[in-house]
Amino acid sequence: MRFLLLLFLALAAGIALTIFVENPGYVLITREPWSVETSLTLFAIGLLLSFVILYLFIRLLNNLFSTPGKVRRWQNRRHIDHAIEDTRKGLAEAINGNLTQAEKLLTRSLADSPQAEINLLATAWIAQQKDEHQKRDDYIAQASNLESATTDTAEMAIGLTQCTLLQQAGQTEQALATARMLHEKSPANPAAIKSLIKLLQETEQWQELLPVLALANRHHVLPENEQKILETQAATGLLATSENIIDLEKHWKSLPKKAHKETAIIASYCHRLKEFNKHQEAESLIRNTLKHQWSEELVGIYGQLKTANPGSQLKQAESWLTEHPTNTQLMLCMGRLAKLNQLWGMARSFYEVAAQNGDSNDAFLELAWLLESLNEHDSALQYYKRGLESSLGNRQQGFSISANSRLDMKSNGEETKASGSAQNLELEQETQSPSLAYSNESK
Repeated sequence: MRFLLLLFLALAAGIALTIFVENPGYVLITREPWSVETSLTLFAIGLLLSFVILYLFIRLLNNLFSTPGKVRRWQNRRHIDHAIEDTRKGLAEAINGNLTQAEKLLTRSLADSPQAEINLLATAWIAQQKDEHQKRDDYIAQASNLESATTDTAEMAIGLTQCTLLQQAGQTEQALATARMLHEKSPANPAAIKSLIKLLQETEQWQELLPVLALANRHHVLPENEQKILETQAATGLLATSENIIDLEKHWKSLPKKAHKETAIIASYCHRLKEFNKHQEAESLIRNTLKHQWSEELVGIYGQLKTANPGSQLKQAESWLTEHPTNTQLMLCMGRLAKLNQLWGMARSFYEVAAQNGDSNDAFLELAWLLESLNEHDSALQYYKRGLESSLGNRQQGFSISANSRLDMKSNGEETKASGSAQNLELEQETQSPSLAYSNESK
């Protein structure tokens, strides 16, 4: 296409020259009392030269007047290049640990830097590493006052940096206040949500943390496993802060419905019910929960409950033996409930099975307490020893008790009983000489 255009122009120029040569024509310019007459060719050439000269003259004037502005722009570009280079070198020095030199480079060309907030945030971090908290706060305030920091993205970056630095410095309350402010400005921002969750978890603000976790779940901020762990921690933490049964019931009702199906949360709730002597309510909730899902933690709590009908508790626990015949927690539960029903032989049998499993220190302790209350001090001592070795990870395998020590302990039985736990004393008060045979009810 371009070739055809050039060819057309060349042909047109040739035709025009031919016409001018054959019939050049003339141009007459008159102005009384003068007149100028010349050929059309010469007039065209003169007009073209005049246009070129005028154009060059205008360009010359334009360059003369624009030179100062060009010089200023060149200088500004040069300063910006130097500022960018200082930023690059400063960040490199900060990474290498040369904090003083890094701070000097980052602040030297601050006025010319195209992204001064980056320099200021970096120097705020440097001041934090040098424990210069006031200087850190000054740098952050200076970054916030920049014109380039008025966008939502820049404000969020500055706020998150400030929040992180405050948390690293141990100024948790100030960091939490900053995180709350950021979350209020941008409720759906993932970084703001994560920062607030971390600080609420650290300060154990469980009641405030739960709705934030719900928001995080809606926006898929956290991985599923981490989300579930935090929800469980927040719910159990909230229940643990209950000062009385009224607070406990209020906190339990405030939890999401799905939390009422989590065994770990139910266990925490039942544990607090037990502490507030609401054993019957805890028993009912555990019994209904275990109909749908098995939980060793709930079974362990069930064996510690003291309802008005301990025989019914024992019968309920026996119904679980079909599917979990040797489960350690169920063995402990059965042993405790049998002891509560004064079925000493049954209690001993279940404790022995739990101890043989070897995965619970409580089994050794419970059995040792029972044997000591039955005046079987040597056997009790062996289970105390096994429990201690198990709790220490068998690091005390060389530990042994001499025969003389056993005799001394046996001769001082009263002192041994006095050093026992409160549960041992309760056993001794319940019976003077318990029978080791199963009762008809245990069968």
